[in-house]
Amino acid sequence: MKIEVEITEQEIKDALERKVRLAIAEQNTSWNAANEVKERTKKAWSEAVESLLAEILGDSEELKRMVAAEVEKRVKARVAAALKSV
Repeated sequence: MKIEVEITEQEIKDALERKVRLAIAEQNTSWNAANEVKERTKKAWSEAVESLLAEILGDSEELKRMVAAEVEKRVKARVAAALKSV
């Protein structure tokens, strides 16, 4: 008696993909997954903010422009308020 089984490369890939998906799903539902995502998000957020601030503060022309725009906006608001009260 002779039994032959043919398994294609695609069938092997599909089976492995199912196993990987299952392992990821199990890991994702563990109690530690939410904490891990939260901690990594905090770290990435802090690094992004620090980088942005360093970029803005390092470029004094950009900082001057931002300050000037804010001052201009406030002066315009006060002038508009003063004109309405007259």
